[in-house]
Amino acid sequence: MSVLFQGWTCRLVIASLSGAFGSSYLYGYNLSVVNAPTLYVKEFYNKTWNDRYDQPMEAASLTLMWSVTVSIFAIGGLVGAIMVSPLVKLLGRKGTLLLNNVFAIVASLMLALGEVAGSFEMLILGRFIIGVDAGKLNVN
Repeated sequence: MSVLFQGWTCRLVIASLSGAFGSSYLYGYNLSVVNAPTLYVKEFYNKTWNDRYDQPMEAASLTLMWSVTVSIFAIGGLVGAIMVSPLVKLLGRKGTLLLNNVFAIVASLMLALGEVAGSFEMLILGRFIIGVDAGKLNVN
């Protein structure tokens, strides 16, 4: 065996691959998952707007709302990346990871219940919170 692979064990390789794919998977999934249901989400936005204000949403406003929905995830990621260092100093690595799970659960509930509540704001806030979650996870 060459010097390059000296000291590599099966556990080390599995742990490295799990860490690399596990932390990046959440970020990549949440970044792209919003693309498939675009038409349904826009329809939900328009229906919710129509129910509230008795008029359909203008095309420019719908595009703006959709743009905010997609991009707010990255802004949440930035916020999460900025706040991870103080949290690790305060709670430690394990405590920060446990707190990060709370962000994931809250975001999942908001995303799942946004349509039931008739609130597109919940979808946008849920995407922001899952962005915070993903930003902290990738840096942590």
